[in-house]
Amino acid sequence: MKFLGFSTKNNWLNYCLVFWSSSLLCACSGQEQKQEGTQPQTHTCSMIFIDKSVSVNVDKGFANEKYTKIINELIEKNINGKGDKLAVYFIHENTAKAKVAEVMSRSELEVSEGANTTDSEALKTAFALDLSKERSIFKQLIIRQLSAQNASSSKNNTDIQATLPLIDKEVAKGYNVKVYYLSDMVESMKGEHRRDFHTNPPADDAAAVGWAREDASKLKALLPNISSVQIFIAKPFEPTASTRKNNPAVSAYWQRLFEELGVTTEIEEI
Repeated sequence: MKFLGFSTKNNWLNYCLVFWSSSLLCACSGQEQKQEGTQPQTHTCSMIFIDKSVSVNVDKGFANEKYTKIINELIEKNINGKGDKLAVYFIHENTAKAKVAEVMSRSELEVSEGANTTDSEALKTAFALDLSKERSIFKQLIIRQLSAQNASSSKNNTDIQATLPLIDKEVAKGYNVKVYYLSDMVESMKGEHRRDFHTNPPADDAAAVGWAREDASKLKALLPNISSVQIFIAKPFEPTASTRKNNPAVSAYWQRLFEELGVTTEIEEI
């Protein structure tokens, strides 16, 4: 038997080939569309470094009120659903091993595709309620850390530089990292190539910039991912504090150090 110039057997084989090819093309096209339409979501990691060295007391007064407000606000802004994370460290002599809390949001808005308006709004309301409860728990947990006392000898030194590898590591995981320093930013470490701003603070901005360049040249190769981080510095001083207490050259040092390390966003003092 002939059909369109092919035998029945050949026609059937050609039909199968065309059907298989078309199916494969559709499958590939669908996979490409799925990949294009489901881009990976970037979650936020908020890193909070609370100074527990002898030069800072944040368990009461002005600093406590200021830091409590900052913690409340950053949680409201940065915890927006499943995957967003908070990591809290104490700053003292052994900052690198001083993680005191890490929590991650589990609140997730259920997919409402195909749901009617009433059901869709109900899902959104349930998500908002879950997220609000979660934020409240996180706030209480972290604010408690403000009044935690450091009775060990680690309070006699301040290793802020040790925060840098911790930050770089979180950025490398793919997080949108926001760093909050609740500190006077007075580095105070003994040893070669370290700074002790208690005994030898930068005298002026020129000295601070020189030191920052020198230190960045030793650190930069160890911090390949840090450029995208956002940094916020909240000092414990009242607005009327003297320049002797709140040395502007210390701020200049950190501003220039982060700049030399390649951080592209402006360092904000809040």
